[in-house]
Amino acid sequence: MNSKFLDNFFKEFFSMRLMAVALFVFLAAIAIATFIESLYGIQAAKILVYNHWWFEILLVYLGLSLISNIVKYRMWQREKI
Repeated sequence: MNSKFLDNFFKEFFSMRLMAVALFVFLAAIAIATFIESLYGIQAAKILVYNHWWFEILLVYLGLSLISNIVKYRMWQREKI
């Protein structure tokens, strides 16, 4: 693989657009888990949503994407805060 391909891949993978889609998926998962929890209890919500591998991958992706966008847009600067 060449470096241009990897640069484009990481640029798209950590883009704000894909992060927004992931946030909507996260919102839907949390909403579904809330309904499951209200109907069947917290253990059912943990088993069906919170302890699943895809939910953990989604949380890791959102965390990495947040860090990437903080660095990309230099959000640590006083003017940006």
